[in-house]
Amino acid sequence: TKPISSLDGPFVEYKGNIAAEDRGPILEKLKVAFQELLEEDIDTEIMVLTKEEAQQRCDRIKENYFNFDEFGDEPVRLVTVAGWTCPCGGTHSKSTGSLRERKWGITGLKYKKGIVKIKYNQDWENNN
Repeated sequence: TKPISSLDGPFVEYKGNIAAEDRGPILEKLKVAFQELLEEDIDTEIMVLTKEEAQQRCDRIKENYFNFDEFGDEPVRLVTVAGWTCPCGGTHSKSTGSLRERKWGITGLKYKKGIVKIKYNQDWENNN
């Protein structure tokens, strides 16, 4: 396995659009908000639920990023950070504070074909 410092691709994706002229200011706001969450040292909760249970848990925001029908009858892995729950198959830290200790931050925002992609990485201070 690769050490965490060599990871190059962590990201989240959402359906939607951000106008080109708004991307820079929104990226700066996201960077600040991300660092505030790290300072709060919020525990990460991971659970595996049925598709129906997962849909109920994510109902308020599911239209922004996920089609639960893609799971068929398979269980859905959900991750909750700072009160926001979403389906995710990736690796997660124990708390937001551990990301602060490792100097993680948001490094980019892209839009392509109806998808907004927010990228984050370790050692972000040297990448900005």
